[in-house]
Amino acid sequence: MKSWELRCREWIQKGKLLLQDEKKRVNLLLSVGLAGLLLMALSEWLPEEKNTASEVQDPVLTELESDYALQLEERLQALISHMEGVGKVEVMVTLASGEESVYATDNQTQADGSMSTNHVLLGNDGLVQTVQSPRVLGVAVLCEGGGEAAVQNRVSTLVESLTGIGANHITVDKMTATD
Repeated sequence: MKSWELRCREWIQKGKLLLQDEKKRVNLLLSVGLAGLLLMALSEWLPEEKNTASEVQDPVLTELESDYALQLEERLQALISHMEGVGKVEVMVTLASGEESVYATDNQTQADGSMSTNHVLLGNDGLVQTVQSPRVLGVAVLCEGGGEAAVQNRVSTLVESLTGIGANHITVDKMTATD
């Protein structure tokens, strides 16, 4: 036990002597900094570990959300195809988030004036107050008349009003000619 304490004391004394000389202190700091940079550079070349838990928590799209996006695409395509000057149409919709459930809450005021909020339970499950549709992230529209600014503007305005997303999330372009 004493030999360990002696070694620690000797090590601390050597460290103090090393830090007293300014040139040695600067060299030590530069060496430690370069070693840190080298370790960071080496970490870039190491393979990343895959975390299966995060992959399970972040599914791409559930079947219900896929169906919602497909149904929205079909409805937009049908409506846009009836606009003047549009011609043949293809629509793609991307979703930012899935369906979200909002649960009912019960707010109570305590005698001391503080508020307490509790979820309303129905058996062991929460009472669903509303279910919000998946949020649309962006819409791409390809159409034969998409090369004209007037058609692009009308299609973009229509998609904006139907989906609630801004014009910066909507792209309208000319479809390539197919034989």
